[in-house]
Amino acid sequence: MTDQNAAEEKQSDKRPANWANIGILFSTIAIVIFVCAFGYGYFQLSQASLGLAESVNELQRRAADNQGSIAALQKSIGDMQQIAQKSQDLAAQQEQVMAEWRAAQKGDLNKWHVAEAQYLAKLAEDHLQFSHDINTAVLLLQQADKVMQGVQDENLNEIRKSLASDLVSLQALPQVDVTSLFNRLSAINHQLDQLPLPVSPLKADEKQSAAAIPSGLPWWKAGIEYSRQVLSKIVIVRYNNSSALPLVMPDEKIFLYQNLHAQLESAIWALLHRNADVYQASLTNVSSWVQTYFAKDAQETRSMLQNLDELRKVNVAPSVINLSNTLQLFDNYFAQAAQTNATQ
Repeated sequence: MTDQNAAEEKQSDKRPANWANIGILFSTIAIVIFVCAFGYGYFQLSQASLGLAESVNELQRRAADNQGSIAALQKSIGDMQQIAQKSQDLAAQQEQVMAEWRAAQKGDLNKWHVAEAQYLAKLAEDHLQFSHDINTAVLLLQQADKVMQGVQDENLNEIRKSLASDLVSLQALPQVDVTSLFNRLSAINHQLDQLPLPVSPLKADEKQSAAAIPSGLPWWKAGIEYSRQVLSKIVIVRYNNSSALPLVMPDEKIFLYQNLHAQLESAIWALLHRNADVYQASLTNVSSWVQTYFAKDAQETRSMLQNLDELRKVNVAPSVINLSNTLQLFDNYFAQAAQTNATQ
């Protein structure tokens, strides 16, 4: 009994130890399960945060796109409003034109013809003052008179008389053929380089020759005469008029030709701009230099001087009349018509 009791006591001592091990095992398993659950939950929470951040970014991007679309839509609306305003203005202008046309059809069409004639007269005045184009001015005034032929209004008699007077005066003015003058000046400019420079050898009477020493002179006078004759063979002195310029050296002739070309180009500019003073001064300089520096007996020089003299006789800027009187009569006509309409 004693041994049996001892064995039971040992078994009873082992049972608490086994239960303790089992409790530790379950605690460990519970901790692992908790850690895994916590890690899984944290992972799911991170995934949810990332998805939420992406959603927020997508919403912000869409909001920015929507704002851009709204701005473009507002700009389109503004453009459409401007177009609509322009359309309204254009419609108002068209309505005004139609109203004026309807008024003209009711008996005010004569003023349109007179206004057209006034415009043509102003164009003629501009051509006269700015380009000296007499031919175009004559054509414009003739057309203005033709426009007013169908207008039955006694108040236009003075205007038509003034137009007729202007036409007669313009047709009596000298005509300047600018194209022909330009071509002649250009041809002369190309011929300048062909002008010959003079060759000035000693003439026979200028050559010094030895003369016999008169006999009977004292020895000292004979020596002086002999010395003079010897020196005359070494040093040759010629006398020119004080107004004559020296001859052009061969290496300096290029500058002479360049100056001549510059003067002729100045004359061409003056012709195109109708500047009579510059035109005359330039041709006078060219003619003077040709007479001074080039061979006067050469055919090229004589032909050049003749052409220059003919061109100098042309007045490139003849005085033209102005149409101020006629234009003033037009203004008076419309002022009187406006006053008559106001009183009615």
